[in-house]
Amino acid sequence: MPFAVVFIVSALVLYSTAIWSERIANGLKLWMVSIFTLGFLCDLVGTTIMRLKAAKIVLNAHSICGYSALIIMFLHLIWTILAIIKHGRSEELFSRFSIYAWTIWLIAFLTGIPKK
Repeated sequence: MPFAVVFIVSALVLYSTAIWSERIANGLKLWMVSIFTLGFLCDLVGTTIMRLKAAKIVLNAHSICGYSALIIMFLHLIWTILAIIKHGRSEELFSRFSIYAWTIWLIAFLTGIPKK
């Protein structure tokens, strides 16, 4: 299994664990923020490795979706940090909208799976 794929699959597991744990617990805990951060870092490293190995930048559904999802995941990470420090309504809104950000990320993940 290529090294980049290990990071991307790790991002899937970590990001999903953080999002669904928050949803099930009905609240954000510090350990969830840590898992979320590790998920983002795995996604960033995996994406960077894939980009460096690519001969050229190709704009297709996966690359557009993937880069958009990475940006959304970064913004979601900032939102997570604001939510854990109880900045305004950020925790309530995080809980309500985090599943949508996760879904967008999952679509990017799924569009990158090679078709045989």
